[in-house]
Amino acid sequence: MFAGNEIINREYKKSTAKIIIGAVLCALAALLLILGTARFETLKKNAIHLNDVIIRDTDKTGQIAYADIEGYMQFASYGEDLGYYIAWDEDLFYIISIKEKDYDYFADKFEGDAASYRFWGYTDKIPTEAKSYAISAFNEEIGEEYVNYDNFDEVFGDVYLKAEKESKVRGIGGFFEVSALYAIGTAFAAIIGLTLLLTGLQDKKSFESLKDSSGLDNNTILSQINSGGAKWYDKLRVYLTDDYLVSVRNGISAVRYSDIFWAYVTRHSTNGISDYNYLNIITKDGKKIICGNGNTFGKKHSEATTHDHDEILSAIQEKNESVRFGYDQENLKAFNELKKDLK
Repeated sequence: MFAGNEIINREYKKSTAKIIIGAVLCALAALLLILGTARFETLKKNAIHLNDVIIRDTDKTGQIAYADIEGYMQFASYGEDLGYYIAWDEDLFYIISIKEKDYDYFADKFEGDAASYRFWGYTDKIPTEAKSYAISAFNEEIGEEYVNYDNFDEVFGDVYLKAEKESKVRGIGGFFEVSALYAIGTAFAAIIGLTLLLTGLQDKKSFESLKDSSGLDNNTILSQINSGGAKWYDKLRVYLTDDYLVSVRNGISAVRYSDIFWAYVTRHSTNGISDYNYLNIITKDGKKIICGNGNTFGKKHSEATTHDHDEILSAIQEKNESVRFGYDQENLKAFNELKKDLK
């Protein structure tokens, strides 16, 4: 469409590249979601006893498991919302963790004649600090030095059960717990992919619908851009032609000088440090074009960007003496009056 101009054609191709990359990332997000869901469903379907996970040689952590617990004793707490417990069934001891907000939920399961309750959760490596507290608590309870670091795994195993309500383990919470990497990858790929896809489509639309949406003639714009009289600001990605200001950053937008009502510079900073300035071009029909982004990080870049912006504003003034310049209350009031008249 704009093959007659290398710069514009390159920007046009960038919009196509954005669309392709965005679509690929969205497809990747969908694949990761499918794989994560499949992993979750497999782990849920094949959930096994905690002891069977402990005696495995591989795949010990991040598994959905259960244990029929007959009793448990708290030996450590971390913060205000998590407790570590020594738990036991009829044959073995385990390490489990229970969130404080869920403690009453599990305690209620042992009321009445219940001999045991099936705890569901996810497996993870036992922290070294937790091992230390468990050894001390267990030995103190039985009155002898029975457990130490050397035989800890033989007594309690090398993974513990992060206990959760069964509904969470088997519901959406379980998916995020055992498929966390898939979920993060899905979100990351989807956000970037959708952003690229939507901006690419918007950029491409600006090229393809310039004539219809702006009432401007592409042939005239290209002819003036390619003429020897056009001024190109490479850092700002802006053309000044005989009749138009043309921005080719993130799509293409063009405005006649005679259609400009107000123009001013906005200074942007991050954490108090100036990083870039840009031009705001307000047209007589109330539309706003943001263009001419220029680096202001450092004195050299700041001076160069300021010089280019001043030069562009001066050129606009030469073409249209009625244009208002600068952001102040008087110009803002005039713009608000313009908006009222346009309604």
